[in-house]
Amino acid sequence: MTQFHSHRQPAVASRIRLGVELMEDRSVPAASILNGLFDPTQVNPSFGAATANIYTETNNPNSGSNAILGFHQDGNGSLTQFGTFATGGTGQLNIPKVVGPDDGDQEVQASADGRYLFAVNEGSNTVSAFRILPTGNLKLIGVFASGGEQPDSIGIVGDHLYVANRGDATQTHPGTIAPNVTGFDIAPNGALTPIPNSTVSFPVGTFVTQTLASPDGRFLFVEDATLSGTPDGNSINPFQIKADGALQMAPGGAVAAAANPSLLLGAAVNPYLNIVYAGLTANSQVGVFTYDETGRTSFVGASPDLGTAPCWCVVSPDARFLYVSNTATDSIGVYSLADPLHPVQIQDLVLGGPHSATGTGYQTAVFEIALDWTTRSLDVIGQSSDPTFPQGNQLHSLTVARDGTLTENTGPIILSGAEVPADAHPQGLAVVATGHEHWHDLIGQRFAGFDFGDETSALGQYWGHRHG
Repeated sequence: MTQFHSHRQPAVASRIRLGVELMEDRSVPAASILNGLFDPTQVNPSFGAATANIYTETNNPNSGSNAILGFHQDGNGSLTQFGTFATGGTGQLNIPKVVGPDDGDQEVQASADGRYLFAVNEGSNTVSAFRILPTGNLKLIGVFASGGEQPDSIGIVGDHLYVANRGDATQTHPGTIAPNVTGFDIAPNGALTPIPNSTVSFPVGTFVTQTLASPDGRFLFVEDATLSGTPDGNSINPFQIKADGALQMAPGGAVAAAANPSLLLGAAVNPYLNIVYAGLTANSQVGVFTYDETGRTSFVGASPDLGTAPCWCVVSPDARFLYVSNTATDSIGVYSLADPLHPVQIQDLVLGGPHSATGTGYQTAVFEIALDWTTRSLDVIGQSSDPTFPQGNQLHSLTVARDGTLTENTGPIILSGAEVPADAHPQGLAVVATGHEHWHDLIGQRFAGFDFGDETSALGQYWGHRHG
């Protein structure tokens, strides 16, 4: 039986193991505890107001015109734009819009300490590095070659950064350039230096869409998709991260969903347990994978989705809920993770705002999503699928209720045509908390001196990892 583990690093040699048969009792912290813990209105005033800065990129395909848009999100989830910051690179042109070029995730990523922001320039094969100033404004550090063709995802593990270079395969082009993942060291000043012998290549005809790090930083999960049935496509590729930052394929190698054929897009990790959730886009399902202490990955099963074309995923920090963007129905699916191996959908929320110029069919497609747990908001970037309907480029802020469900209390921000032209598809979302450093500091405040007792509970394990 596949076993998976909490992310606690114990002081003794043996690891705590949670069998699948025990998951119902030990999957997540007790709801009565979490409901009080994650209420931002209960934050100690010494932490400051619960606020965040949200960053997305215009993906402007005009030469040298890509930029980061910065938004301040207040305690009510309301968004206000505060700045536009040139990346020094070029976005990706996808007109007419086809599957492939826009189908990456994590195009914009912040370092865990909130000091640096990194963004891909897919049209110029570069990555831009910024310093995040106390005001939230960005200062460009430099623009660095990505190590391949069309970078579309960034994963950060400590002082290592991994870029997925997607290659050139699309819905209408079988591909002639092999995709790869290339590693970089992040210098103390935020500059990037390639890690020797860190590049891993994938088959021509596939496109690499995501570099997803495990919570303990030991593994990197690389999603490799295909639209033409290329062998080893539509799979999760687990890599062990070596001490020097180089990647080594984990035992067992790449793993595809048993539900193939399905376009595999978007993945998220459970913060407590060795579980990866991924969108099985063509099948309108959410796939569930587990991995062991060596990174060996297994497909467990899939849950149905009420929307169409589920892609990008995020898991709430308390591990109680999974959120999935349904691109074809412009909606967000909400799943309960009371049984983490069998997500159960509890909501499918169609986004507000303008959808089409004619009222027939969607011309706005939801893309990346990001949780801002400081304000209990789910931020959503939408892309116009038709350049004659540029108001489809939108940024939404949804309110997360205690039961995990979503509401959209105000309409989306329609991104400015001057910054996001009609032929651009904005992409990537990064959240940097400004009210208190990280949500786990809130745990420390709310539960200082609390006796967790049984260390096999998920919250007890997390507390042990953070505090000893």
